[in-house]
Amino acid sequence: MTGSRNPSSGESVPGDVAQSSSQSSPASPPSGITTPDVGFPRAISSKTITLGDALFSEYAAAKIWRVAVSYLEQNTNLETYPEYILPLGGAAGHFLSKPATFWTCGFFPASLYCLLERVRYYPQSIPRPPQFSHAKFHNQLLALCRAWSTPLHAQATRTNSHDLGFIMRSVRMDWELTGNEASLAAYVTAAESLATRYDERTKAIRSWDKAVSHSYEIVDREKNFLIIIDSMCNMDLLFYAAAASSNPKLSSIATTHAHTVLRTIVRPDFSTYHVANLDPQTGDVQFNMTHQGYSDSSTWSRGQAWAILGFAQTYIWTKDATFLSAARGCADYFLRRLAESPAPTHKNVPLWDFDAPPDEDLDSNGQPLRDTSAGMIAANGLLLLHQTLQRMGAQSEYLAAALKIAEDTVGYSLDTDDVACFAVDADGKVGVAPGTWDAILRHSTANNNANALMRYRDLGLVYADYYFLEFGNKLLRMGLA
Repeated sequence: MTGSRNPSSGESVPGDVAQSSSQSSPASPPSGITTPDVGFPRAISSKTITLGDALFSEYAAAKIWRVAVSYLEQNTNLETYPEYILPLGGAAGHFLSKPATFWTCGFFPASLYCLLERVRYYPQSIPRPPQFSHAKFHNQLLALCRAWSTPLHAQATRTNSHDLGFIMRSVRMDWELTGNEASLAAYVTAAESLATRYDERTKAIRSWDKAVSHSYEIVDREKNFLIIIDSMCNMDLLFYAAAASSNPKLSSIATTHAHTVLRTIVRPDFSTYHVANLDPQTGDVQFNMTHQGYSDSSTWSRGQAWAILGFAQTYIWTKDATFLSAARGCADYFLRRLAESPAPTHKNVPLWDFDAPPDEDLDSNGQPLRDTSAGMIAANGLLLLHQTLQRMGAQSEYLAAALKIAEDTVGYSLDTDDVACFAVDADGKVGVAPGTWDAILRHSTANNNANALMRYRDLGLVYADYYFLEFGNKLLRMGLA
């Protein structure tokens, strides 16, 4: 399975963290993985920072830890989860939240589990207070992970959201890293819930029940069937659960949906629309549009990034060459638009929409508005493509491209004003002093569509940080860090 190791063969499969099973203990590193013997700096001390310094610094880990502890102190029931950080105003620098039902609620817990994977399998990659043993540090982190992920089990039975793959990400990681059977059961239940949104007439999973902005209201489910490019990254949930539960129906639904997305959302040049509105009776495209990009005919950069990652994951599961071609086509388009970027510096941090006028919206650096999250999502997809091509014995330029995106992200978007460090608090636990910016990265854009009900841009975003940390973990698994 993607995100696992085949316990019978020991073959490493491109994807996410190691899957636990009765044949492979989740509490010890999988065979073939060795702990790096390279030390990493404890903190960032200057504006000139290497990619390795940033990915594996105490600074990055301590920021996640600090938010995890302080947020729980104020929100013991976790009815809300961190989502975004405004650069200005009374709440500037600190996470603002969305309800636990919102699509982004799984990313902060998943960031914690990224740290847990490092502590378990790559302890040299995550500095810790010298007073703390590895076991003590691990146990406090595991307690935080569980405190954040366990409440999400309740989301598994929802049938009103297509975003369960995002929401339940940390639940899967809990199973993979700790062997918690309850987490696996919840993850499989979530897949079964997602599958209820599939309609054989459209051969697709309904992404949204409605779409509302200042310029339109699409609310009638009998006349509209909305699917979005983002949905490709929720197919991994179905494939994984199909393998875990021996339920081929789930993988069949995911494969069929992916073909429909490719047919209705991906353009001939491998750029992407954001949304396709299908006829609920026939599956024909009624129209394409954007909900978060610049225009209906533009290419929203985060949507393009979802396409790269989602089609790469789908190929890994299905081995259908159609999906590999789609992933490569979408990746090549993304990289070509980066090369053509009008940005004066750090061109590999994508504009929020590749077709938005560069002087229409500027960020706090006075440069064209970017979306750091789009870059890091794409970089993760490029690593999967590189691994896939390597296994086929084919040439790949995607590793170099992924590293360039990550390097420019560090140079442009890493927050270095608030340098967090681990300490020991009065109770003898790991602590981190209060800071001025909760996120690792800056300069993400959630939604800058002119007609959006909520327009928020040039932010810290929880999923930008998650994909940044996950990028580092992928490099560790590949033996490249």
